[in-house]
Amino acid sequence: MNKIFFGMLVIALFAFVGYSYAQSDYEKTQQFKTKYKELEDAIKNAASLDECNTIGENISKLKNDFAGDKSLLDKSLYPENFESSFAKIERALEVRKGDFTQIVELTTEVGTLKTLVTDLSQKNEELIVKIKELNLKGEKDAATIASLQKLVAQLKANIRQRDMLVRDMVDSLLTQFIKPSTQLSDADKQTLVQKVEGQNLFYNIERIINDNIQFMRVTELTPEDLAEMKEQYRDFNHMWRQIGPKLADVYLNKKGRTTEINNIDSIFSLWSQRLNEEIWEKINDLFRNKQISLLPFNNGDQFTNSAVTFIDDEIKNLGVKSSDESQKTFFAFTDSVWFNSVQPTWVPVLIESRMMTEANKDTIEARIAMWKDKVAPPAEFNWIYVVLIAVIVILLIAYFAKGRKKQTPVVSSQVEPKEQ
Repeated sequence: MNKIFFGMLVIALFAFVGYSYAQSDYEKTQQFKTKYKELEDAIKNAASLDECNTIGENISKLKNDFAGDKSLLDKSLYPENFESSFAKIERALEVRKGDFTQIVELTTEVGTLKTLVTDLSQKNEELIVKIKELNLKGEKDAATIASLQKLVAQLKANIRQRDMLVRDMVDSLLTQFIKPSTQLSDADKQTLVQKVEGQNLFYNIERIINDNIQFMRVTELTPEDLAEMKEQYRDFNHMWRQIGPKLADVYLNKKGRTTEINNIDSIFSLWSQRLNEEIWEKINDLFRNKQISLLPFNNGDQFTNSAVTFIDDEIKNLGVKSSDESQKTFFAFTDSVWFNSVQPTWVPVLIESRMMTEANKDTIEARIAMWKDKVAPPAEFNWIYVVLIAVIVILLIAYFAKGRKKQTPVVSSQVEPKEQ
């Protein structure tokens, strides 16, 4: 009986020891996995190169601490093993270190760009003041006009250069944050805030918009200028539409910055509105300078309706106004304004900027063709030309026929004497 009891006790003891060993192996495996996961998260959330270096030391420590359990972990980490797991996490750490190395280089580059942007912004402000002063002069002599033109050209070049620098600065700093699919970690958000604040991003974008609006107010712009400014607006607006939502998310709980982001949205709309108004005002001035009064318009449909309404009114007034007056208005609208300036110069800008459609253009030109038929029917002109040409041909034939009759042939009647 005692032997049986002793045997059972031994079996129980071995079972307990085996269980203890099994439990110890399980705990070691779980402990390793927990610490490994903590290091993975630390790499993702690292906010500096120094933090990455500290994480590297912790990885080495973890590897040394569990080196004695390599065989156990090789089985527990399947399909990975002890060595491949550490190779994987060390690669992830090197990639993260590379991010911060690039950021240091970009920050140095952006620091230089920031200085250039600040200098150009200051120069632009001084140029705008000088241009305003010259514009206020009532009488402008040749020297004043030349000086004004030089200042405007310099301001235009400065604004273009400054805007390109800001775009480069934004591209350098924020490329990694503007991908729609990117989910920013807390560390990424902190890094983004540091970059935005350090480079005065909000101020520089606001300054770009305000300077471009000021430039429109103090200078006389050509269609080429406005087309270029439209393209510039589209580029910056596209960039802001990518960055803005990320910034709104990052600054969600910072009321002051949230207000500033909303303000930038508003002044982008103002920039677009001022550009459109400037273009439509230039076009309206072309008609007004030829004493053609169109109904007010500020978009493609309104412009088309205004032009069509004017033409329809002119067609209705045929016979009420004198023929000469009707034709004078027709040629002023078509030859002097539409076909001379609006259609070749402004319509391409309008269509490219999506301010007018090809259908709008076709509608106006179809109505011009109808107007032409009423003011100067082609049949009348064709018959006049036919009659004139016929008369000229008849006169020429008669002239040459008469000339031939006057000429008589001369026949020699002399006979040479014979030799004796």
